[in-house]
Order: sequence, then structure tokens, then C-alpha cells
Amino acid sequence: MINELEGKRILFFSPAFFGYEYKIKKKMEELGAKVDYYDVRSVTSAKDRALLKISSKIFERKSKRYYEKIIEENQDKDYDYIIVVKCDMTPQEILEKFKVVYPNAKLCLYLWDSIKNIPGITKKFKYFDTLHSFDLDDCQVYENLNFRPLFYADQFRKEFEANKDYKYDISFLGTIHSDRYAIIKQIERIAKENNLKTYFFKFLQSDFIYYFYKILKKEFRDTSKEDFDFVKMSSEEIAKIVDASKVILDIQHPKQTGLTMRTIEMIGMNKKIITTNESIKKYDFYNPNNISVIDRKNVKMDIKFFQNDYEPLDKSVYEKYSLESWIKEIIE
Repeated sequence: MINELEGKRILFFSPAFFGYEYKIKKKMEELGAKVDYYDVRSVTSAKDRALLKISSKIFERKSKRYYEKIIEENQDKDYDYIIVVKCDMTPQEILEKFKVVYPNAKLCLYLWDSIKNIPGITKKFKYFDTLHSFDLDDCQVYENLNFRPLFYADQFRKEFEANKDYKYDISFLGTIHSDRYAIIKQIERIAKENNLKTYFFKFLQSDFIYYFYKILKKEFRDTSKEDFDFVKMSSEEIAKIVDASKVILDIQHPKQTGLTMRTIEMIGMNKKIITTNESIKKYDFYNPNNISVIDRKNVKMDIKFFQNDYEPLDKSVYEKYSLESWIKEIIE
């Protein structure tokens, strides 16, 4: 098989996202590419990111200066690919400039968020040679947007083990937002009633977020700070917990239909999933023995789901969701 990235030079932009940006960079380098990576955002604080959701124009001048400095640093390089993930803070003027400064570069856009969460993104489509999104619904609305789900990194690649003894029957590892904690509380109650062994890593970004939620959300009223985690887990630590768990709980943001990274990682780990995301039934790896869909507004858990082992996927489907396959597909 031809390696499309051998000897290629890539300018790569991505939001900081639990270190996945560096995993992507490393994999592209393993495939033989020379990669220059930059954060796609000119601002990174929680406050500024909140303002960004209102409008990217708030930081347009700052972003323009940020990108112009990057172009100046790399103006003598002849890039083969410019890969941009999300593109929420890349001004249109800069995308035009990429075309002029790097005339041989193929511009590739990947969206790992829904279009409704990225103000003004559709106006930028015309500057890209390839367009991909993790959101199936968005791809059905925009004909030029190609569907490509997320990936599992190499840390989450593990051979299937039949008849394995698990330390935990069900685990959750993720950031608390939207209605996640309300759903987790109900799952915890059902698990306790059925003597299931559990592990719940409920991450909050700061003390401020905790106290803010305690005032705002009724499900937080009877909680204490000790109920939550304020230090992130590494992907290696997450993989260890997942490996020790029979079933993983996934709760996607209610405004998203695309599958979370955690869901795709469970393909790599050969794990059973309980998820609130109904759209998972449309995917080629869906198997009701492996995946149980629950209603986030009426949480019920089928205890029989825990009795059967995971049924491994066909190898071609398994490999399709690897990081290497993701990279190669988004530049096509």
C-alpha cells in the first residue's frame, strides 16, 4: 500500500484537546511526514473560549496577527498539506493568504464539532480542497461535506480477550457538562441496586465550575467537591481503567449527534458501550450485543446487557477507525 505521507511537509492546526493534537502530529511523523503544529486558536483561556462561541469576530484582529506571524515563520516552506481542525478562529483572509503563500498545498478541513457550534464555518468551506466532518447529520445537509467519524489512538488499540475477568462492570470517564451528572447519578443508582462494580471519573475544570453548577443545577445541590475530580487523567491512565471495565458509559452533549472520541476509542479496545447517542445505530460497527442505547430523559439500564461478551468486529471495520486511517482519509 502506498504511503501518501512519506516525505510530505504538513502545516497542521488543531485545538488543544486532551493531547490528541500531539497524537495526530506524532502519527503523521511516523508515516514519514514533516509536521509543523500550531493551536488553531489565538486564545486559549476558558473565558475567551466562551466568548468565541458567541462570535469568532471578537478576536479577529488578534487571530489575524497570530496567523500572520505563523506564516512569516514558515514562509519559505513548500507545504504539501495544510490541515485545519475545526477552523473556528482562522480568518477567511488568512485562508486566502494560505493559497497565495503556499500554492502547492492542499487545504484540508476536519470538523470534530457540529456546524451549529462553529459560527461562520460554512463561509470558509470554499477555501478548502477537502471537507470532512464527524457529524453525519451535517454531512447530509451539506453535500460537499464528507462523513468521517473520529478515531482511536494507538493507546486504545487492544486485542479482544474472551472470558476475561473485569474489575469493573461499568465505568465512566469524562468531563461533567450539560445533563451528564444527572444521567450519571441515575446510572449509579441502578448499578448499586444490581450490585454492579463501578468506576466513575467525573472531571470538572475548576472549583469555580463546581460552585457555579452547585448554584445553577439541582442535581448538584446535595454534592460535595469530593464527588468530583479536578485533575485530568492521561490517556494511558484512561486506557488502563477501560481495559479493566466490561462496559463503558458514554453520554454525548445533547446538542451533538456525532460520536464522541470515547465511543470510537471503545472500538479500538473491543468494549461494550452504553450510550445516550441514538445516531450510533446508523454506523457500520453497530451491534446491539455490543452497544446499548438509553434514553437520557428516561434513564433505564438493561442488566442482561452485562451478561454477554463483546462480539469482535470484522478486521476491515476495526482498522477503518484507527488514527492512521483517519489521517489518510481526511487528506483525500
